[in-house]
Amino acid sequence: MIHRHLTHRRHTLAALDDLLENGTLADWRPVLARVRREPDGEVATRILTLIVRRDYQETGALWRAFITKARAKRPPGA
Repeated sequence: MIHRHLTHRRHTLAALDDLLENGTLADWRPVLARVRREPDGEVATRILTLIVRRDYQETGALWRAFITKARAKRPPGA
């Protein structure tokens, strides 16, 4: 997704904010894959931070549930 005001493709707070607010499922797929691979990583943590700070309505609930489920699926000891 090319963000409305960003010229890079990094997962900064601003980029993730735009993604959660305006992104489509196609835009989310790479981020979903990264969160699945790294449920405790930077991107998942940033998304949870944004969800706490802002009201994304249903989008926030969906991302919180996805991250919670990804974290629950970690192998023991990981």
